[in-house]
Amino acid sequence: MAGKSCGEHLELERNAAVRVTRCPCGTVHVTLLASGVTVRMTSESLRGVAGGLRGALEKLDDAPQLGRVTIN
Repeated sequence: MAGKSCGEHLELERNAAVRVTRCPCGTVHVTLLASGVTVRMTSESLRGVAGGLRGALEKLDDAPQLGRVTIN
């Protein structure tokens, strides 16, 4: 995506790990604070990412055998 600024962002959420903002054009910016990496996406994409992370956390909490999953 181009580096063009759309204006002042609205902060949606922030904690020690992540900052989520929305710019006036509607793009959501998710910044991983530890690495400084920012991913820009639509709000619908954010919903999909959040659902995937929620599912992974549930499995992580229930998985006594971490490291034994095959990824194709």
